Amino acid sequence: METRHHRPELWRLAQTPDRRRGWSVSGSIPKGWLNGCLENVVATISSGVSVNSEGREKAAGEIGILKTSCVTTGSFRPNEHKVVVPVEVERVSEPVARDTVIVSRMNTPDLVGASAYIGRDYADLFLPDRLWQVRPSKKATGRWLSFVIGSPAMRARLKAIASGTSNSMKNISQDGFLGLPVQVPPIDEQRRIATVLGTWDESIDKAECLIAAKQKRFSAVRINLVEALQVAARGNNSWRPIEFGQIAEELKQRNAAGHGPDRVMGVIKGEGLVPMRAHVMASDLRRYLMVPPRAIAYNPMRLNIGSIAASRYDEDVLVSPDYVVFRARKGRADPDFLRFLIGTKRWREHLIAVGSGSVRTRIYFDGLAEMVLRVPDVREQKRIGQMLAAMEEDLKATIEAASALRTQKRGLMQKLLTGEWRLDERFDAEALSPRALVVGGRS
Repeated sequence: METRHHRPELWRLAQTPDRRRGWSVSGSIPKGWLNGCLENVVATISSGVSVNSEGREKAAGEIGILKTSCVTTGSFRPNEHKVVVPVEVERVSEPVARDTVIVSRMNTPDLVGASAYIGRDYADLFLPDRLWQVRPSKKATGRWLSFVIGSPAMRARLKAIASGTSNSMKNISQDGFLGLPVQVPPIDEQRRIATVLGTWDESIDKAECLIAAKQKRFSAVRINLVEALQVAARGNNSWRPIEFGQIAEELKQRNAAGHGPDRVMGVIKGEGLVPMRAHVMASDLRRYLMVPPRAIAYNPMRLNIGSIAASRYDEDVLVSPDYVVFRARKGRADPDFLRFLIGTKRWREHLIAVGSGSVRTRIYFDGLAEMVLRVPDVREQKRIGQMLAAMEEDLKATIEAASALRTQKRGLMQKLLTGEWRLDERFDAEALSPRALVVGGRS
């Protein structure tokens, strides 16, 4: 266990810029607030030890050791842990405790400094050495401290002070962490700030739960409507086997229209067709392939890892001449149904078979064309495609709403944690709730 107590004299040190650390605290602060460092509002920092563990969730009576991923989203995820092997149980030392902030002191450059508030005790979960458990001093509430540590401004500072010779792993020192400047409001105002921001966290958590439920439902419906019927013996299955080349056609049209760099796209796994940066495209775009609306494009060297996407643009776009472009054959396949066939078990099995024996797999359209799938008539395809597309759009809207909540919360944090907006005892929590601000409100 590693513990560090705060030193009260840092209140005086923080009144002037700390040139040694490269940070300074503004001399202009809200009335009643104090300039200080994190050390002034932190009582102790503790960490655990690394132990041998199994990569699964614990059962009743077992002990878990947290993974750094338990705080990467900004909310504590207790299921992100491993099971401590029995012979190592006596070595664990730091249980997860209520009203603390867990901080990832060692992680990748983007995730180092990630943190989350802990609202209750977890007697069967323990910290490894890469996570800190930060306890607030008497000058701070744990919830307010968690918002300060997790704020965009503090995350940027934590990232800046993280050190390490490896570009893939950075580490934050306790001295660097505790020396970071902070503006501290009175305890009562801290509680009011935490109350307001806490309502936003609750709304974001509810949105995330809704997203997870909709994703699960979408996957289940897709399996039931598309994947399950690839099996011939599935009930009264009238879907006929057909080669992929009979329902899809390759497109090889070049950029004869002379479209410019603003139309050049690339496939990013998980994001789809997105605009490419100018420095990664050729100066001459005449050989680039045209991708009409709803057509599908992929890089033949990355198809086996899922880098394939349908165009959602209303106009023709361009992709590299190294790509493959295809679309649903008119009268034989529905474009939405066709793209929902991508990624099915039968699709994945075919890619494995086509690429077997190759060190660097290139799968061109000819390799896809010979794949045998079971499909219904076009009318049924359209019905299924429309249903899944509607569910997909609903899921997308929920994801965008959650993103908007996070953006609004970041803006609100900037206002409240700097004292630009003050909350006295007369403040109306409802006026700063997501319901009041999320649409066209202040941010």
